[in-house]
Order: sequence, then structure tokens, then C-alpha cells
Amino acid sequence: MRWWRADLHIHSALSPCGSLELSPARIVAEARRAGLDLIAVCDHNAAENGRYVRRRAAGHPAVLMGMEIQSAEEVEVLAYFADEESALELQAELRSALPDLPCDPALFGDQVVVDEEGEIVRCEERLLLSPVALSLAEVVARVEALGGVAVPAHVDRLPGGLLAVLGLLPPGEWPAVEIAPWTPLSQALRAWPELEGRGILRGSDAHYPAEIGRAWTDLYLAEPTLDELRLALGGRGGRLLRPGPPIEEDR
Repeated sequence: MRWWRADLHIHSALSPCGSLELSPARIVAEARRAGLDLIAVCDHNAAENGRYVRRRAAGHPAVLMGMEIQSAEEVEVLAYFADEESALELQAELRSALPDLPCDPALFGDQVVVDEEGEIVRCEERLLLSPVALSLAEVVARVEALGGVAVPAHVDRLPGGLLAVLGLLPPGEWPAVEIAPWTPLSQALRAWPELEGRGILRGSDAHYPAEIGRAWTDLYLAEPTLDELRLALGGRGGRLLRPGPPIEEDR
């Protein structure tokens, strides 16, 4: 086993808040520049661009299928999958649970599916940056039923952070959470003692190319796979994780 550097929260041009420069080719190039071994593309309520990032990367870096799901409570959850089929099945379910609101590019930004060669596949017209008509518990249940791993995103910040929105960790198993890129680990543990003993991830939450790899998590794994990540999140089998240092907070 060895240490692998991971950024498991990267947006692409499919997120309305993500730069149109975030094509699969650019994401892979920036991930390699940052020395990342494992990445996940986590667009809002969508996973489609992840398949093209995976094709472009060809294993360097390894790519998990992912998405950032906004529950009915407006809590955001990162979902990770080993295979495209499960992630895209969930994407289809979420689409039927999204409000029927059009995306105004002038207000929210474009939502573009781009293939590994940089060709535009399609533009998503329904606004993805919306809460779905599924509770937090329902979102987690659907992710896990499809073989995925659910991790609450940037729990300490608004908007979307589980602790910041609800003020507590709901009942159930939460072996790991993500904290914001700029939150010192010691500060998070002081503010939220219930995080003690849980796996703590840090990702870049990149919305622009230069932000990829600005924050990361080091993972001690046999290989950079979802099964190994699952073990590390639970602190099992000798697998470990340690969040990288905080960045200067965006204002």
C-alpha cells in the first residue's frame, strides 16, 4: 500500500456555476499538473461529464464517477461510484426529481456536456442547481442501493453544508464527511465535536481550472479504487486518510 493524492470534488462545464473551460481534457491536464492520483467529477445532480473525463484520463489519474446532489433540505451530498452505469442510472432518477425550471445561461451559466475530444455533446436545459424532491435519507439510500458511497459535502459551510444547514448530524451512519477547502481541521473539530473519530475529506470544490488540486486528501490505499476509498473512509483494513492543509478562504 502507499499514499495517493486525491481531489474528490471537481466541477465541470456541466455545472452551471462551473467555468466553460472545464472540459474533460482540461480537467485531466490540470489534475496531472497538480500531481493528483485520484479524482472525482461532481457536478450538480449530474454525472454525465464524468464518463468523458474517465476516457480522457485513461487511468492517469484514476477517475471515480461522482456528483453533488442537493437534497430537499438543501443539504449537498457527494456521491461516488465505481462504474458509469450506476452513476448514470442515479442521474436519470434525479432528473425526474428535479423541479421543471429552465436554466437561464445569463443568470446561472451554461450547462454543457463535452466529450473527451472537446466536442459539445449537448447542452442541458433544465437547471441542475436545484434541490431534488428527495430527502437527505432518500438520497443516501439511493446512492448506497446502487453501490455508491455518500459523503456530506463541505459540512461546515453555507450553502449546502449538512452541519451548517441542519445544525447536527442526523441519525444514521456517517463514517466520513467533507470539510470546506479553507477550514482548518482543528477549527472544524472544535466547532463540531461530533466529527471526532470520523474520516475527514478535503477537496478543491473546483469551479475553475486553476482550482483543481488546490485542496486535497491523501489516502493510504492498495490502489485508487472505490472499494479502497470505502475502507479508508471507515478507517478499516489499515487504510487511512488525512486532509491536506487549508487554503486561504475565498471572499
